[in-house]
Amino acid sequence: MKTKPTLKPLIDEPALLVELEHRALVLADLHLGIESEFRQKGINIGSQTEKLLEHAIGCVQAEKPDVIILLGDVKHAVPQISYTDRSEVPFFLAQLADYAPVYIVKGNHDGYLDRIISEVTEPDWNPKNEITVKAAKGFLFDHVGYTHGHSWPAQELLTASYLVIGHNHPRIRLTSSSSPYSSMKPVWIRAQCDPEKIGETYPDLVVNRENAPWVIIMPAFNELCGGVAFNNSNRELLGPIASKLLRPESVEVYLLDGTYVGKACELRAQNPD
Repeated sequence: MKTKPTLKPLIDEPALLVELEHRALVLADLHLGIESEFRQKGINIGSQTEKLLEHAIGCVQAEKPDVIILLGDVKHAVPQISYTDRSEVPFFLAQLADYAPVYIVKGNHDGYLDRIISEVTEPDWNPKNEITVKAAKGFLFDHVGYTHGHSWPAQELLTASYLVIGHNHPRIRLTSSSSPYSSMKPVWIRAQCDPEKIGETYPDLVVNRENAPWVIIMPAFNELCGGVAFNNSNRELLGPIASKLLRPESVEVYLLDGTYVGKACELRAQNPD
């Protein structure tokens, strides 16, 4: 029998609290520095790092976690190291680490993140708790698997009851019969892995329907990330976990306020375009 922690999405927040032996606050897809990409396209947006930090610290102060877990794409610029990476990323991480130890799973935008942290020379760089960078294949913490989602996870993560990922920036397009307009809303996605699909990639694992892990796909913490509405018929979930390992009929969608929207397969059938 697997040990099952409690997972609590924060109401109206793109953040997750996981409780077992510790309280872990989980955030995904910060994409610090994304505003520079907008400026290159002629859209003048000032730095959003302090705004994001204030938002993150608000979640931390409300939940008082023992650890903070960042599920990849902490930084945005690829493949180079930008000015924002060298200045604002360390500042953001140090401020968070004043509240609790920070674990970071590397995402596809996090090249050189270890180097950025190790090369910080500012005299005030002295976070109260450790900042630990984990490999992209992810890690287990309190019987939950954490990884960004752009690469195949370590086999041990699939022995957990839950696997929490980001990478997809999941959103849904909501329409109304009384209005020609639609809106895009960030959502949570919950789905169970398919035992047969797990066995194809991880033949040493013995998994059945009863113990196959459930996957939670987190909304992006940075609202500027945007996202494509996955309930459009041509939208596929990204990364090997979301696109290769899930049972399509199990994929459920929830708004940030906790509202159950429906099964993804039914939502796509209602939005053929």
